[in-house]
Amino acid sequence: MTITPSLQNTFVLLKEAFSSSTDLKMKTMKFPHCEYGLFYLDTMIDTTVFQDHIVKPLTERPDITVEEVITLRVIEKSETFQEVVNAIVQGKTVLQKEGECVLYLLGTELQKERSINIPTKERVLRGSNEAFIENLDTNINMVRKNAPSANLVVKYFTLGRVSKTRVAVVSIKGIANPDVVTMIERRLQQIDIDYLEAPGFIQEFIQDKRFCLFPQVLTTERPDRTRAYLMEGKTAIFTEGSPDVTLMPVSFWAFFQSPDDYQINWFFGSIFRLLRICCFFIAIGLPGLYISLASFQSYVLPLNVALTFQGALKYIALQPVVETVLMLIALEILREATVRLANPIAQAIGVVGGIVIGTAVVQSNLVSNTAVIVASFTGLASFIIPSYEMSSSVRVINYPVIFLSSIFGMVGFVFSLFCLLVYLCRMNTMGLPYFYPALFGSEAKDTLIRAPIWKLRERPKEAAPLNRLRLRKPKG
Repeated sequence: MTITPSLQNTFVLLKEAFSSSTDLKMKTMKFPHCEYGLFYLDTMIDTTVFQDHIVKPLTERPDITVEEVITLRVIEKSETFQEVVNAIVQGKTVLQKEGECVLYLLGTELQKERSINIPTKERVLRGSNEAFIENLDTNINMVRKNAPSANLVVKYFTLGRVSKTRVAVVSIKGIANPDVVTMIERRLQQIDIDYLEAPGFIQEFIQDKRFCLFPQVLTTERPDRTRAYLMEGKTAIFTEGSPDVTLMPVSFWAFFQSPDDYQINWFFGSIFRLLRICCFFIAIGLPGLYISLASFQSYVLPLNVALTFQGALKYIALQPVVETVLMLIALEILREATVRLANPIAQAIGVVGGIVIGTAVVQSNLVSNTAVIVASFTGLASFIIPSYEMSSSVRVINYPVIFLSSIFGMVGFVFSLFCLLVYLCRMNTMGLPYFYPALFGSEAKDTLIRAPIWKLRERPKEAAPLNRLRLRKPKG
């Protein structure tokens, strides 16, 4: 639909488009030789900017062209009715002169955003204390300040038929693989949905496997971590209204890396990373190992340990598999309660609830002390993983391991871990191997361990970067 030169016709069209919404304002400014029409949503514009940069200049110099009299930074032209409607929804003021088909879209958006604060979901001991916010332009500004390079490429997309959500794809030219970037952009353009709740919707639309046990994208709120992964050749996806940034493609080992690893001595950083990887296997296998040993193969344990197991289970009414599952479910309920409740109440519920439930179930002979210890260690091991997505996956995967261990004992336990390893080896993300071999070659320097910085001369292969050389003269 095109715009006609008549202001009255524009009034009628906009009134129908916005269903006579009361916050839609349509004003007329009449002068001896010309007449202007102003269309805007009073709940979306900055009234100070509107008065000082539009109304006042037009009143003082009505005969000068709009480009000369308006002093705003954003002035666009449009002849399409749909573009005018979208501009009004975004908070712009539309200006039309009687007798002209061209409408001016003036940037008067009301900017209300929270200040840049410290990260709340990814706290580290050392490193930057800035976190992304919900404003897309501010987030892009933070990335450009951290990586002031002309090769930093930003491409904008608008997704959602109704929501019109702005999405930005950020990569570094010359480092990021253009085939991977093109694939991500193509998958974003193929999203056809009315409303986009980001970044969760985007992750499910663009990932390779729709039904996957492990996360295929990495989410972060830290600008320094985003910059580090961009420098490795990965691509970042920013979304308007969300402080979380989606990074891809990533491998399995990226979910165990923390900014702290690169701020401390490499030896301690390697120990902490190995600890996280060990906790991954503890969180998955400890309940199944306990069930298989307590129910089937207790004879493989030393005599004193086996007698302790049997003594602890002698007066317990429930089977080991039942008591373990109940304790894990109770742990999940406590975790969810502490997340949803207000902070002061959540702390009290977490401490008191854990003590009361643990003491009550043991004294009532429903659950053994060993099961409580196993469930506690499993929960702590899952919480130490830096990525929330990977931590959630671990807490779900241990249930199939428990199921097979309760039926086949140690054979089922080993078989479940073997199937898990095969599943990881077969996974791909953006056409790249997810469980990339990390025990040999240059890739082992920043996966299981964190080698000294002067040893990390090449970028990881997981994102298939164009330029793998990162460090040229390690010691000057």
